[in-house]
Amino acid sequence: MRTISGRKVRGGNPRLAQGALLAALLAAALCGPAAAARIYPSAGTTSAGFLKLGVGARAVALAGAFTAVPGDPYAIYWNPAGLAGLGGEKNVGFFHNEYFQGLGQEFLSYTAPSGAGTLGLGLNYFYTAKDLERRSGLNESDPLNPISPSEGRFGAYDLAFSAAYGLPAGRDLSLGAAVKVIRQSIDNEVGASAALDLGLLRDFRWRGGDYTAGFAVQNIGPGIKFRERRYPLPLAFKAGLSRRLDARGALAALEADKPVDDYPSFALGLEYPLTGRLSLRSGYRYRLHGNALGAWSGFSAGAGVAFDRLNFDYAFTPFGALGDSHRFSINLRFGGPAPARAALAAVAAAAPAAGFSNFEFSASARPLTISPRGAVYELKAVSADCGLSALTFRTLVRGEAPVSFAVAEGSPSGRLLAGFGEGVLPLKVWSPGSIPGSVQGDIRFEFKVPKAAAGAGRAVFLFRKGENWVEVPAEPLEAGQDYYLYSASAPLSPHYALGFKP
Repeated sequence: MRTISGRKVRGGNPRLAQGALLAALLAAALCGPAAAARIYPSAGTTSAGFLKLGVGARAVALAGAFTAVPGDPYAIYWNPAGLAGLGGEKNVGFFHNEYFQGLGQEFLSYTAPSGAGTLGLGLNYFYTAKDLERRSGLNESDPLNPISPSEGRFGAYDLAFSAAYGLPAGRDLSLGAAVKVIRQSIDNEVGASAALDLGLLRDFRWRGGDYTAGFAVQNIGPGIKFRERRYPLPLAFKAGLSRRLDARGALAALEADKPVDDYPSFALGLEYPLTGRLSLRSGYRYRLHGNALGAWSGFSAGAGVAFDRLNFDYAFTPFGALGDSHRFSINLRFGGPAPARAALAAVAAAAPAAGFSNFEFSASARPLTISPRGAVYELKAVSADCGLSALTFRTLVRGEAPVSFAVAEGSPSGRLLAGFGEGVLPLKVWSPGSIPGSVQGDIRFEFKVPKAAAGAGRAVFLFRKGENWVEVPAEPLEAGQDYYLYSASAPLSPHYALGFKP
């Protein structure tokens, strides 16, 4: 019987004893000294502790509050449902973690559209320098000389290969899953296992803001077996919420995590685009009953530079007396969907629904920000012939900026007649089903009201929500020869309408 870091280890295999020592050191690093924070009763009992280390410098700079952030290639690790927001482009990424005390981590990722969703592949590699001393422990019972002589040095490494898939499961819901094959090696001892990650994302609108809620379960599996004993995996439950704060793309993310071998932790991350290409990030993670290595060990900060096809991100995290961690990631986008001009022309040429006519809108784009998810443009689209004469909105697009799209115009009939408020007389309905990209916030509409119909009452603008129509305020702009021009703002909807209230 020998004692390692206050715990007794039975058995005579010296390499497993050294492995237990390594595990105890990592547990001390992650759980902290008892004087600084309360230690969880089962801390340090799980295997594959490297699976707890986040990947992607952007996510790390946000303190790991990333479960509810969609459209990032490193969703392979954080929440596979986030892969569904990557669009039609392919991504290749590399992440390097210059960890404390000579430890290191590398992560390679690849994502590509597949079927209705996106496939992601990830390779996670964690390693130590080959400078751990091998000692047999034969002299531990000697009261005069309890230290056994060194018998050489050895290292350890961990490896996990992930195959993930995320797909949209409705207008606002995405689902994802990832299968991982895990291998741990300590000197000549090897253990392996498999695990499953599950995740979902749900977009919703609340009090005028656009939110994304996320939930993920990581490392569901039987554990890793070393010789006669199986050690459980670091199972973790995560729930988060993110919101775009403004039209420039500023992001706030909250998260709550509950690992099976530690107290719950809570994280807040903020991302602010300083310019169209440069973003600043910071975050803080607080562990219930105190952070392991002092208050500053929960802090993180970083920055990202985005180009048309390439992103570079950096994150800094302090670990108190153990040192600091510097993390870098590079992501390259390539391929992508058909050019926007050809794709939108095809949509414009498509046959409209019965009773509707298609009108082509020409669009002018002003780039605002570039991020790993794509470019945010402010788009103004106009048509000289449609009653809905102009639309102005911000949209996230992956690839070329759109130059045109189609809006269908018709008279309300069938089920579209249902749901109008009492006293509203519907005149026209518009269906902008081909609006490109992912619209951010409300759309500003300019629409024409024929002077011949003005006597029918006050003009109102409405958008379709479920099976009902919702009225929004309309403001007069100017008068033409045959029409009055109004403006109104409304969220993205499959149908909009012009009506009158007598």
